[in-house]
Amino acid sequence: MPSSKEEIDQLEERGLWQASSFLHKKVGTAKKQNEPVRLEWIIKAHRIIFTIACAEGMAGRYRNSNGPELVRIDDTLLPIAGWEQISSLMAQLGDDVKAYTANLRPPMTRVAYKKLVVVAARLSHRLACIHPFENGNGRSSRLLMSAILMRAGLPDAPVNTDKPRYLKAMRCGDDGDFSALEEIIARGVVSAKRKEFLTRDRKRAQLAIVRRKKR
Repeated sequence: MPSSKEEIDQLEERGLWQASSFLHKKVGTAKKQNEPVRLEWIIKAHRIIFTIACAEGMAGRYRNSNGPELVRIDDTLLPIAGWEQISSLMAQLGDDVKAYTANLRPPMTRVAYKKLVVVAARLSHRLACIHPFENGNGRSSRLLMSAILMRAGLPDAPVNTDKPRYLKAMRCGDDGDFSALEEIIARGVVSAKRKEFLTRDRKRAQLAIVRRKKR
């Protein structure tokens, strides 16, 4: 068992890496077979994270209480779903995720990109508001966001911003303003695409060098 917060954080990071790897494989298969994203994958990813972090009691399990009260970044109380509503709300969210990601194609226009980012922001924020787990709800909502983007053929786009800015964007989403969260997601997509292009160009350059040496 981990004996310090530092050890717990390290185990959770290791669990998150394995959960992300699991999700990449699931979404990759779904994309090839033209199947939707399933919320069960996010629950399984949560189970992976906290099993590795030696917290099997909460791993992949919905919370069974409402307390204690949670506080937002601006010190206001964070309203979350009552624990008795979690199963039905998650089922509804799962249906909406499947409906949107069924037959999802890579965005080819600015409008299509915008719609994808808008939906990814709202669905991931919705999971965070349900707050289905005792811990790891933010990570789970970001995994859902990544799964939706990857299902659309985009690279995994991590949230490349400082935590206070991200939490502030989520706070604005609580009031129905998703513009800051959408901007964070869009910037993540652009950064991930740029990294993908650079990696591809680097590999091509290395291959060209190898071919020249063989001549």
